[in-house]
Amino acid sequence: MKRIPAARILVPFALGIVVQQWIDYWWIPLALIAIAVGWYAWGVSQSKTPAGRLKWRTRFIMPLVLTALSLGWLNAIIHEPSRLSEDLRSRRVLVGRVANLDYTDFSMRLAIDVLDKELPPCRVLVSTRGCDYAMQAGDLVAWPAHLSEVDNLGNPEQMDYAGYLLDSKGIRYQQHLPLSKLKKVGHSPTLMTRMASVRRSLRLMVYNSRLSSQAQHFTVALLLGDSHAIDQSTRQEFSAAGVAHVLALSGLHVGIIAVIIWWLLFPLDYLRLKKLRLGLSLASIVLFAAFTGMSPSVLRATVMIGFIFASLMFYRRSVSLNALAMAALVILVFTPAALRSVGFQLSFITVGAILLFARVPQAIESRHRWVNYLTSTVITSLVAMLATIALTAHYFHVVSLMSVLANLLILPVLPILMVLGTLFLLVTAAGQQWQALDWCIDTLCRYINWATGAVNAVPGSHIAGVYVSTVGVVAYFAVFTFLILWFYCKDRRYLLAAGCALILMLGHSLWLDLRTPRRGAIVFNSFTSTPVLYYNNGKGYVWAPDDDEPDSAAFTRYYAGLLARYKIDTIRFITDGDTLRMDNALIKPPIAHLMGHRMVAVGRGKWKHATAESPLTVDDIIVTKRFHGTAANLQKCYHFDRLILSGAHYETLSLKQECDSLHIPYHDLSSQGALEIR
Repeated sequence: MKRIPAARILVPFALGIVVQQWIDYWWIPLALIAIAVGWYAWGVSQSKTPAGRLKWRTRFIMPLVLTALSLGWLNAIIHEPSRLSEDLRSRRVLVGRVANLDYTDFSMRLAIDVLDKELPPCRVLVSTRGCDYAMQAGDLVAWPAHLSEVDNLGNPEQMDYAGYLLDSKGIRYQQHLPLSKLKKVGHSPTLMTRMASVRRSLRLMVYNSRLSSQAQHFTVALLLGDSHAIDQSTRQEFSAAGVAHVLALSGLHVGIIAVIIWWLLFPLDYLRLKKLRLGLSLASIVLFAAFTGMSPSVLRATVMIGFIFASLMFYRRSVSLNALAMAALVILVFTPAALRSVGFQLSFITVGAILLFARVPQAIESRHRWVNYLTSTVITSLVAMLATIALTAHYFHVVSLMSVLANLLILPVLPILMVLGTLFLLVTAAGQQWQALDWCIDTLCRYINWATGAVNAVPGSHIAGVYVSTVGVVAYFAVFTFLILWFYCKDRRYLLAAGCALILMLGHSLWLDLRTPRRGAIVFNSFTSTPVLYYNNGKGYVWAPDDDEPDSAAFTRYYAGLLARYKIDTIRFITDGDTLRMDNALIKPPIAHLMGHRMVAVGRGKWKHATAESPLTVDDIIVTKRFHGTAANLQKCYHFDRLILSGAHYETLSLKQECDSLHIPYHDLSSQGALEIR
């Protein structure tokens, strides 16, 4: 703590942000600040004598910690997006400025800053049926509002999409509407929207070039900060190899850019303008961060480099760990929700661990530069892997065991690719085309993909389907922290504490394993269908009633957390005309008999002709996304106990109202979560 004074404020400040998630009352942190002020005043009154000052010297840290915790608490409350009443969310025409937009095949997704004097400042997500390719960031648009709160699909172990939008984008509400109802009423750009428009123009320029599609996606991701076009299979391969950080702008890329700019400005040293060199380098990095959208990882690296450059400019001693803590504190002051961001957590933990163990490569330096480089890269990659292995397993359910080798193969060519990519953007913007430059970029991208594939092809290079709970992550970092303390203090009590935390982690993992059922069925909510998953001793059987072309690989990627939680290793899809017969399981679409429950799926209009002549007695009816009937129609065709409603169905609300009026029991997958049958 003596070497990292900023940590005395950062740790309680971050803890205050965490506490606000459970206790959202503004008067409590204000009361704590009053207590801290009173505590400090009392301590000052007791420290008028030398004996009193000696007694209270170590206790003055407590008012500081309490104040920092309260400020973090208040800061999280202030920055949380406002909640809107039903009257403010509907029955009115809203006007807003397009902050960002993305295109899919037949729709647009727009982040819009609402400009309404009656509403607090807020950003909403609007998706449209249809695309307007002339629309751009900075446009003023108007639309009839019917905003709804962003919600998750209700599936077990799913990505917290609502939390992601709220934390990273500040978006709480969304709306889906036809393109004809979204009217452009003007154009009022800001600095950030101008940057977004420039990024979009450069992105289109890259996509219209002669680079291979793979090289195009890499160039846009590394230099423009847009990795949306990189497909899921590529992301999975890089994640399995332990080099997922290459695909998204992070501190690694900012560091490379800082080194390149610093090197290009070396003539200023000969003119005795070192401060100007530092200032220009820092200004260039800040401009790059603003241009690429101020992502947490880029912002973290920019602030950290800013502190280091400022210390050099004013001849102050710089401690990298303290600069890192200050960078985290600055980011959390302006965006407290970044604390829950995966990128924020991974980037700060990685850099912090590398800095903590920075003296290890120095202790084994050699006279040969290539040996020092190899040793430093291996140790740095190993430390980064060990520091983040629990988090990557928790979020991505994969553990890479060959990330050191992958980094050795890929990191040396990354600066070259970024330099060539920058040159490519300049040449293309000037209307020129250099075939040799295109060939070099394509070759480097093919090499990176080859290296990733080669690492993944090594037997045992990674472990997929790993499930680590939140408690397991906390226990792992407790072990890691105590080991660091032992490394610096050489106190065996820290080793004992690390052993206790390790026992807790292993015990909790064993407890979860014993509680996990080996056989059962789950009805949950997908983006395009309402799948039914039956699992038995590590094998999963999926029946997606309204999915015409099921993709096993895509299903495994999207639901990696669910499959890891129930230890499902293999997946098989049951399609129309197929039949599954097992113990306690019979699936013959559109009927299934699972764990004693009789179910039938209705959708696509086939249910009317298939069952109207002879009513069928079932326990549950799965109302899929393609169902366009009523609950009364189903009562004429079936004898059932309950309806299972798809959460993304356009008529879910009307079906729920009809079920309430007819006293029909139902289970809404979006609001009540997935239905588990054991």
